[in-house]
Amino acid sequence: MRFPSQYRVPRAWVLPCLVVLALLAAPLREAEVAAPAGRGPVVLKFSHNQPTITIPHQAAVLFKQLVEERTQGYYDVQIFPAQQLGGLRDQVEQTMLGTIEVTQQPAAILSLFVPKVMLLDFPFLWPQQEEVMWQILDGPLGQELLQALAAKPLKGVDIWSSGFKHVTTSKKPIRALADFTGLKMRVIPSQLLSAQYEAWGASPTPVDFKELYTALEQGLVDGQENPAGTILDLRLYEVQKFLTESRHGFLHYLIVFHQPWFDAQTPAHQAILVQAMHEAGQWERLATRDRDAEALQRLKEAGVQVQTLTGEAREQLRQRSLQVHAHFAERVGKDYLQRVYAAITQAAP
Repeated sequence: MRFPSQYRVPRAWVLPCLVVLALLAAPLREAEVAAPAGRGPVVLKFSHNQPTITIPHQAAVLFKQLVEERTQGYYDVQIFPAQQLGGLRDQVEQTMLGTIEVTQQPAAILSLFVPKVMLLDFPFLWPQQEEVMWQILDGPLGQELLQALAAKPLKGVDIWSSGFKHVTTSKKPIRALADFTGLKMRVIPSQLLSAQYEAWGASPTPVDFKELYTALEQGLVDGQENPAGTILDLRLYEVQKFLTESRHGFLHYLIVFHQPWFDAQTPAHQAILVQAMHEAGQWERLATRDRDAEALQRLKEAGVQVQTLTGEAREQLRQRSLQVHAHFAERVGKDYLQRVYAAITQAAP
């Protein structure tokens, strides 16, 4: 197994990653042998929003390597990073139409088309133990959410990680709920994320991901939310003085194929595509988790003033966030939300 060359993998977790991927690959051997011969290559366009230095892009490269090797070049996986094929919503719409075969997009964008997906962005929903969240999302409840995308028609095959979100600001640090009052906070265009900041007393302002740095630099918005790795990779620390280690939500990337295109592939090729995406996703999750810990330290070294919420402050924000849960419960399905609550309670240590 070759890891993407551009990303320097810390030696401490190279071996665990290899072990995980080897175990995941075992069930695929039969499918690999059964992969039908074809003239090929069949172009498979994979679009996403991240720069090429990021872990999600490197995971896309890993997917490309796995698919092309296991199908003996039947597929030509062409990766289009950094919104080369359009804005976030544009890429989803193109995937629905079939001009893009597969895209990786944040839950907030896909929730514009399938409201059930907005559950992933509920503030203060997920426990701080990341493994508990993945235990739930890799089980039946996660599959139910991915299957809801089929109506668009999108084939949801996996959920990747960008890490727990933190809040950064330029004017003042966020230590408590009251500190959000009057701040203009950038959000992905999303009713739920806008409602989150309104509940916290801030003014949400939608800004495209590609324009985020400029909007912060020019003062069009006062702050934003993202995982530490993204804040570092996009150099947002250059225009944001304060970071609150809030971990108030988790930024998930959903991997979706154009459903008719996927259905037209042979069963053996479908198995290879899905398995390769899962393997790339497992690598991506592990790499992101460790990358975020490293990124937070590097942000401190770059001069960012890092705040930690007290237990009281977290509880204030959580209580306001429960109002957001209640407001959007019908959109995601009240029964589904209750089953997620129950699963979190049961799984939490």
